Amino acid sequence: MRVAIVNDLRIATEALRSVLQAGRHQVAWTAVDGKESVVKAKADPPELILMDLVMPIMDGAEATRQIRLGAKIPILVVTSSVAANFDLATKAMSHGALDVVLLPTIKDDPAKDGSSLLNRLKNIQNINIQTEKISSAMMAKLPLPGGETLSQNPIQLVVIGGSTGGPAAFEKIVLGLGAKSDAAFIILQHIGGEFCESFAKWLSRPGCLPLAIANPGDKPTPGKILLANSNRHLIMKRDGSLDYSLEPTNIPFLPSVDVFMESCALNWKGRGIAGILTGIGRDGAKGLLALQQKGWITFAQDEATSVVHGMPKAAADLGAAKYILPIGHVTDFIQRQLSKAVTK
Repeated sequence: MRVAIVNDLRIATEALRSVLQAGRHQVAWTAVDGKESVVKAKADPPELILMDLVMPIMDGAEATRQIRLGAKIPILVVTSSVAANFDLATKAMSHGALDVVLLPTIKDDPAKDGSSLLNRLKNIQNINIQTEKISSAMMAKLPLPGGETLSQNPIQLVVIGGSTGGPAAFEKIVLGLGAKSDAAFIILQHIGGEFCESFAKWLSRPGCLPLAIANPGDKPTPGKILLANSNRHLIMKRDGSLDYSLEPTNIPFLPSVDVFMESCALNWKGRGIAGILTGIGRDGAKGLLALQQKGWITFAQDEATSVVHGMPKAAADLGAAKYILPIGHVTDFIQRQLSKAVTK
């Protein structure tokens, strides 16, 4: 790929250059601040931009916003500290950055020392690859449409997946839900493992439902939000408990929304609401369809409020999303559906 590097530190730029060259990528150009990157991206659009956050003149979050307004160039945030630069990282992701990764420290071998970054670039290259494989840890087959009919018990579980632009979308949902709910919530955000813990802390707000990263053995709990960790795929087991799986290994998303939703279709015994938010690629469309076929209420974010409409559009095109909603209406929609279920 032709990759641009935006960083005000020469040592960081050279470290990234050596990693890219080790991975047989071409450096399209470099820039020392956000403003310069906006100008260069317009004149010579690369296939990907590695964007620093803290820079003079214009920071990486604002540069991401301006670049994404003019062209849909993929942007990967590279920072020396996720925790120290978390607010800017979240803003950049809300403006359309794909993910956040740590700046590699080059000691001896750029390919080895920069393997995490190179793997992320490989995933971005393969981002539209679809897989038919379902994790072997599920140990069952998906039911065919028209099979088991769910009982009309109250809705007990809400599952929502998102990617590019997801942090801001999930923030709206968490704030809108308030402090009490009779349903359990599980959210899946495509995000780097080094960013997940900070994301969970940021998304946990006073006066809102308690939120924690899902651990193996946890079960969905009414009135609580569980966030999927991002170093493996979250799955639901036969007894309704949660676990993590390395399979499928060829899906370029962690955690995969498809994998988790398909495991819910297999193993969750009650009713549910499931949705797909803004994001690049097609992850979640097949999983949402599997849940719809089991009688779940399904929705997808609309194009106007999506930073990237890829995932919601894929779900809508597949016929998996019964409702298309602007992000500002999602929480009210969920609350109404939960209220209807209780009164039935």
